[in-house]
Amino acid sequence: MIIKNNKTKPLVILEVANNHMGDLIHTKAIIKQYYKITKRFENSIDFAIKFQHRDLKTYLSPQINIKDSRVVRFTSTELAENKWTKILNLAKEKFKIICTPFNEHSVDWVCKRKFDFLKIASCSFNDWPLLEKIKQKNINIICSLGGGSLKEITKTISFFSKKNIKYLYCVGMYPTPSKNINLSFFSHLKDTFGDCILGFSTHEDPSEYLSGAVAYGMGARIFEKHINVINSKYKINKYSVTPKKFNKWLENLNHAITLVGSIENRNANLKKEKKDIQKFQRGVFVKKNITINKGEEITPNKVVFNFPAKNGQFLANEFSRFKVYRSKKKLNSGDPIYIKNCKINDLRSKIELIRDRVKLMINKSKILLPRNAKLEISYHYGLNNFERAGLSMITVHNSCYCKKILFLFPNQSHPTQFHKLKQETFLIIMGKIELILDKKKYILSKGDMVTIKPNQKHFFKDISKSGSIIEELSTHSDMKDSYYLDKQIMKNKIRKSFISLGNK
Repeated sequence: MIIKNNKTKPLVILEVANNHMGDLIHTKAIIKQYYKITKRFENSIDFAIKFQHRDLKTYLSPQINIKDSRVVRFTSTELAENKWTKILNLAKEKFKIICTPFNEHSVDWVCKRKFDFLKIASCSFNDWPLLEKIKQKNINIICSLGGGSLKEITKTISFFSKKNIKYLYCVGMYPTPSKNINLSFFSHLKDTFGDCILGFSTHEDPSEYLSGAVAYGMGARIFEKHINVINSKYKINKYSVTPKKFNKWLENLNHAITLVGSIENRNANLKKEKKDIQKFQRGVFVKKNITINKGEEITPNKVVFNFPAKNGQFLANEFSRFKVYRSKKKLNSGDPIYIKNCKINDLRSKIELIRDRVKLMINKSKILLPRNAKLEISYHYGLNNFERAGLSMITVHNSCYCKKILFLFPNQSHPTQFHKLKQETFLIIMGKIELILDKKKYILSKGDMVTIKPNQKHFFKDISKSGSIIEELSTHSDMKDSYYLDKQIMKNKIRKSFISLGNK
C-alpha cells in the first residue's frame, strides 16, 4: 500500500469521472496534460488517475425515460471496450489507475481489468448488495464517505473490518462552498476510527487552493480531485479543475508536505537547533564570596545563572535537581563551571527505570488506566533507598472521592503513616502484602480488601516475588493530610518525582 508512514509520499487521485465524454481524443488530452503537471511533483507526491464504470445493460432500469438528464449523462458518454483498452493502456504508462464501479457487473469488470484500486463512491458506501460483491474480491479498496452519518459510517467500517480499506472524508455537495468543507470532521473521523481514515475527496470550487494543504496538515494522505481540460465541444462542470488551477492547488499541497516534514528530518536538525539556541542560554557560575573545593557537591545555593555562557560551560538548562554535581577541582568566586570540571550522577535515569518497571507491572496485570496518566514516585529516604522504602502511584481520580493505583516492588515497604481526614480502602489487585494496622498484622493477597479509617496508623510491605498492586479507593486525597511517624520523612521536602507514564 502507498501510505505507511510520514516518510511515504501521499497519493493524489485525478478523478476523470465521465469527463471523457465518450471521446477518446478528449480523454487522451486530459491524461497527457495532467501528466505534464504531475511530473513536477513526482518526488513528493504519487498520482493515480480514476475512471468510473457502469455496465449500462445491467445498470439502467428497463423502465427508463431515455430523455431523463440523469440517464442521458451516461448513455451519451458510454465507451466501447476497444476505446477503454486504448485509454487504460495510455493511463497505465503514466499513472496508477483506479476505477469506481456502480453495479455488480462493473465490479467484475474492474477486477478483470486489474486496476490498482477499486474505489467505492459516496453514493455507494452503504449500497449493501454492491458492498457484498466488492467484499468477495481480492483488490485494494478506497472508499468515500460523503453524506454519511456517524452511525452509517460505523456500519460500513464494521462491515469491512477484516479488509485493509482506506476511507476518505468527502462532502457530497457539487460544488462544495469553502464554508461547508468542514475539515474538522476529518479529524473527528480519524479520532473515532483511527488510521483507516486516511484521505479527503474534494468537490470544492476550482478556485479553492488551500483545501489539500490544510487537509495534509491534519493528517490526510490520500486526495481525490476532479479534473478536466478546456475543450470547445464540452462544458466543464463547476467542481472540476483545469490544469492551471490544479497546478496551483498542487503547489500549496507540496508546500504543506515540506512544512510538515518528518520526525526523522526534525531529529537530523536537532544538533544545529541546540547549537543556535545555546547562544541565548545562561551559564552556571560560582556565587560571589563562595569557594567550592575539590570533591564538594555543587548545590543551587552555591551558584548563580548569568548570561552569556562560555563554550563548554554548564548551562542553566542542564542544572537539574535530578543530578548530583561534584567538582573535580577547586572553584573560586565568580568562576564559570565547566562540564569537564564536574562529576555528574544523573538521578533522572533512575526515575525512568522505575517508570519502566511500573509499566511492566501494568501490562502484566492488564489494569486499565486513563490516557496520559502521570506516575508519582515517592522516595521517603532518598532515591538511592527507593528499593527499600518507597511507593509508586497513579491518581486516576480525585474529587469528592479518590481512586489511586499503588505499586510496590518486591520487598519494598511504605513507612508508617496516618491521615487525619482521609478514609481509604485497599483492594489487592496483584501480589501479596503485609499490612500493619494499629499494630495488628494482616496478610493480604489478590482479591483481599481492607478499610483504613482516619488516624489509623498503617505500614505496608510487599512480600511477593514479583511486586504488588493495590487499588486504593478513598475520600478526597490531600497531600498535606499524610503524617509519617518518622520525623525525618516529614522534614524531607524533596521526596517525590512525577513522570509521564507515556500511555496514550
